[in-house]
Amino acid sequence: MKKIKKFLLTMAMTMALGTSAFAASGFEFILNVPLGVGIGIPTKTEKDAGMKSGVGFDGGVAAQLGYMFQVSDGFGISVLGELGYAHTTRSLSAKDETGSWLYSQAYSLDSLQIGLLPKFNIGAFAIGIGGGVKIPMAVKSHYDEKGIGSSTEKVNMKDFREMYSPAVIGYIKGTFDYSIFFMDNLAFNIGLYLGYDMIKTKAVPEFDIKSEMQGVFDIGVELGLKFGPRA
Repeated sequence: MKKIKKFLLTMAMTMALGTSAFAASGFEFILNVPLGVGIGIPTKTEKDAGMKSGVGFDGGVAAQLGYMFQVSDGFGISVLGELGYAHTTRSLSAKDETGSWLYSQAYSLDSLQIGLLPKFNIGAFAIGIGGGVKIPMAVKSHYDEKGIGSSTEKVNMKDFREMYSPAVIGYIKGTFDYSIFFMDNLAFNIGLYLGYDMIKTKAVPEFDIKSEMQGVFDIGVELGLKFGPRA
């Protein structure tokens, strides 16, 4: 009887310790609003034509949904899927040596964003590294030349898709967030993000046009609300 009691007591203590160790594990939902700038990265062909990096607006709204696994006290790992809307601007500019001639061009893309963003939670801090795709739904082009004027027009999506192979933007990003909890499972998130968007142009052999990777480097802040356990 004593052995049975000892065994049951040992099992109860083991279960209690296990429950305590993983008490913070649980469902996690984050609604994020990134606000920043996108720095256009010219391709070799664009560089040869005198084009340089330009700066445009980067933003959107994204929902991150998943589960946080408590590894130890104060440390957890979140596995989050990401779905949202992304506005990306790829801007380039050129000028002559005297500055009397200035030219800029920009493409603004409104896209559906789908990705995966694992996070390492250390206390109230979270470091995320992930990526995914942005599927362009609408595109606008803007041109501005000093002394001539500027123009903005909507790009036909069929024409846009024929320019790229495939017409999908791949992205990678890193985030650094801090959670300010004002309820047990509800917090205000503030942080920074860095990202890189890339899309491959379609080669046109008959005109000796090679395929190249167009890129945008994104940097900014992100604000949001988080529902989930503390690490």
